[in-house]
Formats: sequence, C-alpha cells, structure tokens
Amino acid sequence: MWAYGATLSRMSSQLAQINGFRLRYRIEGKGPLAVFGHGLMGSIEQIDEAHAQLSALHDRVRLLTYDARGHGQSEGPRNPAGYTWETLGQDMCGLIAHAGDEQAIVGGASMGAATALWVALERPELVRALVLAMPPPLGHHSMREEAERQAVTVLDMLAAAVENYGLEKTVELARMMPGFAANPEDAEARVKWLLAQNPLALSYGVRGLLQAPFHDPALYATIRVPTLVICHEGDGLHPARAGELLRSHIPDCELHVAPGVTHWRDNAGDFLNIITRFLDRVS
Repeated sequence: MWAYGATLSRMSSQLAQINGFRLRYRIEGKGPLAVFGHGLMGSIEQIDEAHAQLSALHDRVRLLTYDARGHGQSEGPRNPAGYTWETLGQDMCGLIAHAGDEQAIVGGASMGAATALWVALERPELVRALVLAMPPPLGHHSMREEAERQAVTVLDMLAAAVENYGLEKTVELARMMPGFAANPEDAEARVKWLLAQNPLALSYGVRGLLQAPFHDPALYATIRVPTLVICHEGDGLHPARAGELLRSHIPDCELHVAPGVTHWRDNAGDFLNIITRFLDRVS
C-alpha cells in the first residue's frame, strides 16, 4: 500500500514542530545528513523492521527517519487536502532545516520516494543525492497499466470503507476477502497492522494522496544530482514502470529492478549493498 517496510528502537524518538504539526523523528549516525521517508500507512518502525541492517549506514550518514504527518505517532490534518506531495515534501524540507543542514541526501520508500522526488524537483538546492525505493505509479494516469489501475482502485476502496464503516468493521470485512493473507499467521499479522494504524492516515491520508497529481515526467530531466532507484516487478502499487520512467529522464540515474515482489525482502543484504555503494559514491 505504497509502503515498504526497528532497529533503531534503542534510539529515543524526538518531536519537531514542522508546518504546524508535531512530527516524530529519530536521527543517528555520523556524516552528511540523509532523510528517509516511509510508505503510506507506515512509520519509523516500518523502515526499521524491513532493514535491520540499517545500522550499517550510520558510519556513512546521519540518518533521519520520521513518521510522516498523520502516520505513526505524528500529528496531521483532518482533511484530505492536507495530504499532497507538496505538503509531505514541505515537511521533509522542514526536517532538513530542523536538523540544521543546508543539504541532505533525500529518499524514501513508496510514499517516501514520491515525497523525496517532490523535494528534488521543487527545492533542488536542498538535495545532495536522491534514493528512491519502490516508487508509486508515477506519471500521468494514462501511463498506468491495468495492474496499477486495479491496485489504486483497491486502495481507494479501503479508504472509502474506513470512511463509511469505521476501521474495525473494514478490517473484519477485508479479512474475509479472498487473497487477504497466505495463511492464518499472516492474516493475524495483517489484522494487527491495520488496527494499529493512525486513523488520520486511513481517513484522510489515503484519499488525499490518491487525488494528488504527480509532476509531469518531463520535469525529471531537471534533476541534476546522482539518483538511485530500486524497484521490483509484479507490484501494481510500486510498478517497475515508474523506475524505468525515472531512468529515462534523470541524467545520472542508477536503476536496479528485482524479478519479484519479495526479492529485496529475501535478499536484504543485496539491497543494503546497493545503497552503501551509492552512498560511498555521493558522500
């Protein structure tokens, strides 16, 4: 769900007042600042759990992760209009300033990738390099393939169900749908994850971001910083097409495409090695 998933759990979280809302963040490591955003309906813990080896980056960068507005333990507006790529991007810019740096390596997974892309396009003076993991369906709606359109429709239905029936009833209905989970253990984990969501993300964040347009892909050619894109095949919400689109426009773009959805999860070491090699080049 525009998400890709701590532990930095030994680190205490902090709160920063950014654009009118208190956002939770963590920062650890030494070196140039790197700001990384999570996916839709994610949090700091999503990043931590997916890549426990993240501590290996701390010798290279000061890594700032955070709960986006309306996600995790962060505050957010109670209006879909408050959740756009611009508002999320302005929050990322605010966190760079809060950390006291003039520039940062910016990046993210899924929603976080699209957020970082907005910053690179609209506030290029803040961006030292760009790391985009599993970007969402970028480009104009007419560019989307059938699997992408279906995935976005399911996400829209989820937001509508929460709005009409509430979270608990929506989870109950979703659990009965074919394909909700591969096995009972997976089903329990998904139910627990959904019920733990910040209600702002489900009630307003999903709807707002589904309505928010992406930049015209032609503008990607204006990005002049080194860019790393990592994606995979077989995922309508994170299509490899988006990665190819970025590579075809950004002059200095390194693209890695995995053959399936679980590849990077099953090969987390390879994922980390790609990122560390890129960081060594740009920092």
